[in-house]
This record gives sequence, structure tokens and C-alpha cells, in this order.
Amino acid sequence: MPNYYAELDGEGKVFAVSELAGVVDSPLMIPITFEQYQDRRLLFTRFVEGKFQGTFARIEADKSAIVATGDDTLTARIIVADWEGNVLDNYNEVIQVELNGVRQPVKAEKGVVNITVTSEEPGAFVLKTHGLDRNVELKVVVTDAG
Repeated sequence: MPNYYAELDGEGKVFAVSELAGVVDSPLMIPITFEQYQDRRLLFTRFVEGKFQGTFARIEADKSAIVATGDDTLTARIIVADWEGNVLDNYNEVIQVELNGVRQPVKAEKGVVNITVTSEEPGAFVLKTHGLDRNVELKVVVTDAG
């Protein structure tokens, strides 16, 4: 019968999951269920006081591209959730958001950050988060107005 483990780094963060033939006794190898083994969301969580924890981001946008007029807008919602996908309604912290290489601190309210993007320059830009257990990015396409 296989044994499933979450492998922790020195800081208690899951960096891999393993299926092993034998039992392993190590504080850096945490026994998990088969269901947890198959759930890739477990990666990058932290094992704290006997539980997997973490802050993860996902981005939702109202459209995939905007026109370079300076008036067309893309509205993005960055949602901070736990590793199982539940929105962290009590998360009101500052997160680092980067757009086109420029970072800015933005305060989440009830686990959500709303961002509006406009541009007068065509091209592709990347909106991404920094500093969470699992960060996310979204490509923003700005098409030529002409």
C-alpha cells in the first residue's frame, strides 16, 4: 500500500508531494491522504500547527483586451483565498501588485483588490501579485486604436 507525503522545506512550505512504498519518519515529511496527494493546490502551502495554510491569489478580469485610447478600461479583481479556494473575508492586508514592471502596494478589503487598467500605448502587459504563498499573473493586451 502506498504512503503519501507532503514534503516541506526548512521553512515549513510544501514544495512537493510524494508516493512512497515505505513509511517515512521525518518532521519534513507530512503524511497526507490520497485526495490531498492528487490536489496540486497543496503545493506552496505552509504546514502550521498540524494544518496546511496559505494565502493564494486568483485574478478575474471583465475582458481580455482593451483598445489603446486611454478611455477603454479593463477591471481586474484580485481575490485572496486559502489553499482550498475559500475567499479570505478577513484578509485586509497590503499586497504588492505589479503592472508592466512597476510595483505598487495595494490594500485588500475583505480579501479583494479591484484594479482598473487603461493605456494609450498598444502592447502586452502583465499584472501580477507578489508576496503571497502562491502568486498569480494576468496578461493584459492593449490593441492599437487605429
